[in-house]
Amino acid sequence: MKRIEKIAKAKFSVTTEGVLNSNLLLDFNPLIDEFKLSGDFYLIHWQARPKGYRQYGIYSSKDDSYRSLDHLPTRYGGFSLLQLDDLTATTIPSAAIGFRGHL
Repeated sequence: MKRIEKIAKAKFSVTTEGVLNSNLLLDFNPLIDEFKLSGDFYLIHWQARPKGYRQYGIYSSKDDSYRSLDHLPTRYGGFSLLQLDDLTATTIPSAAIGFRGHL
């Protein structure tokens, strides 16, 4: 289970309960500033650690919130989010965004 603590606007601490050294400090502000993001948007990423307990993380600007999910089965147009089982994956990357067509 993930414990999520809001530190400041678009900044969070995420800890996997019962797993040593699992704390992640997430700051979405550099992305928001660099890409001049405004209005309602989501930022989806693959959590960096801990191995075996990683999940997708989703930041929502609408309510300045963050949550963790095991899988994202949703398809976004020509994009799909792909994820290997983190407990058994032995290669990297273990998560990617799949796209068919021309970029």
